[in-house]
Amino acid sequence: MASGFPKKTPSPRLLLRERLKPETLTPSAFQEEMSLSSKQRLARAKKLSLPQIVQPQDKRESSHQKLSAADPEKSSFQPCPPEVVFQNYTPGEVYEVPVVLRNRDKVPHLMKVTLESSPYFQLVGPNDVCRKVPPGLSTTVHVLFSPWQNKDYFHQLLCTTEREGFIVPIRAIGARAILDFPDQLDFSKCPVKYSSQKTLVVRNVGNRAAHYQLSTQSPFSVLPAMGVLGVGDTMEVTVGFQPLKTGDCSASLVVHYDTGEDTHTSLHGRAVDAPIRLDRNTVTFDKTYITVSNRTAVLIHNRSNITARFQWKAVDAGEEEDQLELSLQSEMAKVRGDPMLFSDDIFSLEPKEGEIGPNCSAEISVSFKPQEARVYERAVYCDISGRQNRLPLLLTGEGLGPRLHSYFEELNIGEVSLRVTHRYKAALLNKGPIGAPFSLIPPSTAMGSCFTFLPQEGIVAPHGFQLIRISFCPTMLGEFEEEFCFRVTESPKPVTLTIRGSVTGPTFHFDVPALHFGDVSFGFPHTLKCCLYNTSLVHMAFNLHIPGDGLGGPSIDISDKIPNPSSQCWRKEAQGLSRPREFTISPCSGTVRALGSEDIKVTLCSNTAGEYKRELVLDVEDVGKKVLALPLTARCIVPPLRVLDPVVSFRHCYLEVPYEKKLTLVNDSDFPGCYCVLPQENKEEAATWYCTSMATGIIEARGSVQIPIVLRARLLGECDVTAELAVLGRGGSPLEIHLECVGQGPVVYVYPREINFGVIPVLKDRTKTFYLANQCDIPATFQAKMAGKRSCWRLEPSEGVVPPNTEVVVRVIAHLSDTLKFQGEVKVSIENSTTTIISLRAVGKGTTIAMDESLTSGINLKSQFSFTPCYFHFKMTNTGRRIHRLYWSTEGFGTFRPRTRPPALGGTKRKAASQIPRPGSPVFKVQPLQVELRPGQTVEMVLEGCSSTAQEVKERLLCHARVGSVKEQIVQVDVTCKFICPVVQMSSRAITFRVEKKPSDVLTLQYQPLSLKNTCSLPFSIVLDLEQPFLICSADQQPLPADSKPMTLDVGEELHLCIQFNPAYENSLHSRVAERVLRIRFTEHPHEEQITVRGEVHFPNLHLETKAVDFGCIMNDTEEMLFMRMTNCGPLPVRYHWSFLTDRQLNPIRFIPSPPKFKPRSSKNEGVFPRRYSKIESVKEPTKIQVFSVRPSWCVLEPGERELVIFTFFGHANIMARVKALCHVEGGPTYEVLVTGQASYPSYQLDVEEIDWGLQVFNKVLKAEVTLQNTGVLEFTYVVPNSSTDTAANPLPGVPVVVPRTGSIAPGKKQVLEVYYLPGKLGVFCKTVQVQVASLDPAEIFLKGEGTSPGVTKDLPSMLKEEEEVVQEEEENPEEEERERDESVVLESRMESRMESLIVTAEQQ
Repeated sequence: MASGFPKKTPSPRLLLRERLKPETLTPSAFQEEMSLSSKQRLARAKKLSLPQIVQPQDKRESSHQKLSAADPEKSSFQPCPPEVVFQNYTPGEVYEVPVVLRNRDKVPHLMKVTLESSPYFQLVGPNDVCRKVPPGLSTTVHVLFSPWQNKDYFHQLLCTTEREGFIVPIRAIGARAILDFPDQLDFSKCPVKYSSQKTLVVRNVGNRAAHYQLSTQSPFSVLPAMGVLGVGDTMEVTVGFQPLKTGDCSASLVVHYDTGEDTHTSLHGRAVDAPIRLDRNTVTFDKTYITVSNRTAVLIHNRSNITARFQWKAVDAGEEEDQLELSLQSEMAKVRGDPMLFSDDIFSLEPKEGEIGPNCSAEISVSFKPQEARVYERAVYCDISGRQNRLPLLLTGEGLGPRLHSYFEELNIGEVSLRVTHRYKAALLNKGPIGAPFSLIPPSTAMGSCFTFLPQEGIVAPHGFQLIRISFCPTMLGEFEEEFCFRVTESPKPVTLTIRGSVTGPTFHFDVPALHFGDVSFGFPHTLKCCLYNTSLVHMAFNLHIPGDGLGGPSIDISDKIPNPSSQCWRKEAQGLSRPREFTISPCSGTVRALGSEDIKVTLCSNTAGEYKRELVLDVEDVGKKVLALPLTARCIVPPLRVLDPVVSFRHCYLEVPYEKKLTLVNDSDFPGCYCVLPQENKEEAATWYCTSMATGIIEARGSVQIPIVLRARLLGECDVTAELAVLGRGGSPLEIHLECVGQGPVVYVYPREINFGVIPVLKDRTKTFYLANQCDIPATFQAKMAGKRSCWRLEPSEGVVPPNTEVVVRVIAHLSDTLKFQGEVKVSIENSTTTIISLRAVGKGTTIAMDESLTSGINLKSQFSFTPCYFHFKMTNTGRRIHRLYWSTEGFGTFRPRTRPPALGGTKRKAASQIPRPGSPVFKVQPLQVELRPGQTVEMVLEGCSSTAQEVKERLLCHARVGSVKEQIVQVDVTCKFICPVVQMSSRAITFRVEKKPSDVLTLQYQPLSLKNTCSLPFSIVLDLEQPFLICSADQQPLPADSKPMTLDVGEELHLCIQFNPAYENSLHSRVAERVLRIRFTEHPHEEQITVRGEVHFPNLHLETKAVDFGCIMNDTEEMLFMRMTNCGPLPVRYHWSFLTDRQLNPIRFIPSPPKFKPRSSKNEGVFPRRYSKIESVKEPTKIQVFSVRPSWCVLEPGERELVIFTFFGHANIMARVKALCHVEGGPTYEVLVTGQASYPSYQLDVEEIDWGLQVFNKVLKAEVTLQNTGVLEFTYVVPNSSTDTAANPLPGVPVVVPRTGSIAPGKKQVLEVYYLPGKLGVFCKTVQVQVASLDPAEIFLKGEGTSPGVTKDLPSMLKEEEEVVQEEEENPEEEERERDESVVLESRMESRMESLIVTAEQQ
């Protein structure tokens, strides 16, 4: 049968929680639907729908039926019902629903129904079984539903044919909440723009708590919007209706449940206008003056039964206001709540908003306060509840301005003088009842600006007047008519005032008809005077000038300053770019008072030879230009000057020596003149120089002047030079003067003419002298040099100057380079004179080895560092012609052995140590020790020394030279050196930082100065090394680079540094001390200096005596106190407070189950007895308890002060606590103290509670052992109260003895109690021994047996058999013991879960 299906059927897609789109349900329909059972819901199912195909198949490949009448897009089977629904079911019961699958096709189909495995849904019969369904017939499957809970379930049936596969959903509807809302709610007629409300009492009639959301549409509203309502509970729901427009309104009240269902309640209402109106629609005010207020009233009549709320608005339509509000919301947040009431500066209404009760009226006060003189119209609208449209009100009013007038409209002032102030008066009259503010409009004409009005602005009181003062000072001539306007505030027309009149000018004249200067000398000023009279009654401002005068600079005034000889005015070709100003007028401008006069001075300083005809022109301000002219005449004359002797002879003159002669200049005219000796031209090329101390001067009329001339010859032989003399203003060439002289050089005598040095040592200087004698009055410049290029003589000085009539000594120094005869010549040249030759001779002797002069005078190496090699380099040169072999040695020591390898000049300290001489050897050595010098050869020698100790060394070095077979000492060298150690002077050997960090302070970098001074005689370099948290800084507190080079200190130099300390080098609030060593290493010496650097950072710290406070275990419901000492060990006062920290994992506080106070157990030796337990009491969980406290909870400890801290443990019943007590120090660390404690009852266990000795001899002391074990956590004491005090060996008959009778047992420990008993008589005995543990009830141990005579015995098989049966029973029935253990575990778990609500608080003192 299954051959028609595909071999592998794909699993269908699982449709979880898939539902059809719900229809609109009314609350009653929803309640009715939810009340149906599964069968009732199935019976009411009417609408059948075809299922959706989820697995289309190709029937041609899987069936023999090729023809099918069904639509390939639709299912060929019709399931009924299309969805299996279970509801109103009871958990634990089984429900069944049949599903009918009808074949809609005309061909048979194989049908396989599959239900995936589910604990809730099952198919009746086998699963995955194929059924063949003929066309038009159906097959039925039964679905079983077994719910566990009353909740929603979802599943599906997969139906598969050879053509298709489709799904039948299965849904189980669990508990539902049902709110009994009505199906419709009608508000009937309601006033528009008024909130009408209806309250519904809603009850949850379902079987589940209702999680609901309520929503509706405008103009309806509902409250609350969401909430939760329990099963059977009721609530009030308020539905509001506030329409904004008249007409019918409908909407739905949607109740949305959290299970997905929605119910709809129909809402309906009708909005109408209420009988509310204004008593009038127009308000017209009487004419009102500005700044004056006028009032009237308007009534609003409310003839309805509602309380109407009104607001006065500036616009009519509410839509315009809403758009305006929306546009402003994004820019101004305040506009959101602004009601946008009517606001205007002219009209105002009070109140602007309010409420009107039913059948009442409201009076609105309307005010009119105009600000301008015009007609005002405003429309306002009353937005009121109960009326859809706003009620319009038109406001109209006219404003009146001030009534201000001028006392007269025109003022004629007649003729007035120019620039004379004239004063007048005018008045402004106010004929109105309000003040009239006025202000002058500034005039725009030139004549109008000459008028001044005071005041220019003000306020004229009602029915008053204002006096106006007018000032007029004209600045121009002619007739005028000016109109002036006063602006009146809030008045459309200004007040005008017209002023007319005429302005006349001044009259004036000079006191002379003309100014005649006559003849004047060139460059000499001449002054004339005149007077200007003002014959008018006004002041006159004038200006004087002379047309035709030059426009250039001032003319040359000889009386003021004679021009410099280099000035171009002395040259014939000197012509200015413009004529100079030759006339000077004083004053040239000014003011002549009315009927007054002014003295005028006119000065002529002529620079132009010839006649003058000019005019003095007068300009009067505000009258005209050139209103008067005064004639001027003059003639300029240049006086003729001559030289009395134009040829001056100076005869013989030494070169460069000045000679002076005087020249006579004569003036034969009646006018003074001015002369100038012109500077010498081409002076650098001239053979003779001349000059004069009187280059310029004035020669008076008919006078003469002596001019000194200084001459200096520059060349040998005869010389003639021409000097020029210029006359100021004279045309043509200047006067010529001839100066004549003969130039002559110096006369010097040189002696001796021959110098013989004789026999002198080679390579050493020997000196002879010769003399230069100057026998004239001028200095003589000489130069001396040797004849030939390579000479063994030198001259000092080789050149110079011999002063007049003195001698100069010249030294001749001989330095012979070989033992030969030497000859030479000295040439002595005298500048501008003759040359003299001096012959020289000398013979050399000694050695030709040349060396530094310092070797012969001794080598002083001064101070050197020990352990460091010192070197001195020098050179030796063979200046002779033969080979020299040199040998070096030290006086007082053997001959040096030459080294195979020359030492290095520098090296490390290890190399320096190897160069330290051994004891008994010299300190200094010369390298190389032996050397051979060829003629002209130079060798570099090194003197080397090193000392391991600080000492002063003096040694003598000897050098021998072998020339051929002759060996002789040629030099000895004394070497002196002082070896020292580097010494640095430190400002401090120890640097200490101390920082006291107060709570309000911030840790900053600390600095301490450090100075290092070089007090030894040598410079040295040092390297500083210091570890963190310290740092070496420069004097300006800048850190030195980590890879900085060694620092060099010169002798006496002092290095200033700073040591930086970072007190925050550790992220901790505990006081700490850092101690490091600053190492000072010398690069030149192994010596090392150290400075101790210590940094202390003090926080507010405490020293706690212990870090843990353990109360151990105490009795339930008791208190225990422990003490801890706390000390302020720092320098700062400490402010602290305590708190407790609890944590469920690390620091738990929990209750433990109360252990059994007494738990006996069977004794393996004495038999088996029944067990007894004390009753375990239940622990009630408190809402808030206090477990620990600490006192004092806060305090302030001064430095060194101690405080005793008291910890208290409150032993609540069966509590186990572990908390951290935190001591918070302000500005310091937080100290943790672990506080633990436990409270419990003593718990113990007796291994037996009955001792049966059986048959025993009555006079024999019986002994048994009882083990008392402490099974709790609390140490306890025990006592046997009824035990005899007799000894165990001799007990009293019938009185038990327990040893020991009292003691203390630690937790978990045991104590064996020995029980001794002497029956003392025959027969059965029974005694009781009590064991008192702490304060618990005494436990009883029963002693029994039977005393017999010594010869009587009895077998006890039955007793032993009974004991074995009891033991066997315990082994076979362990359930009781397991049950007891489980009860203890469950109780402990319950206690731990309840501890989350416990709160531990510290007791506040």
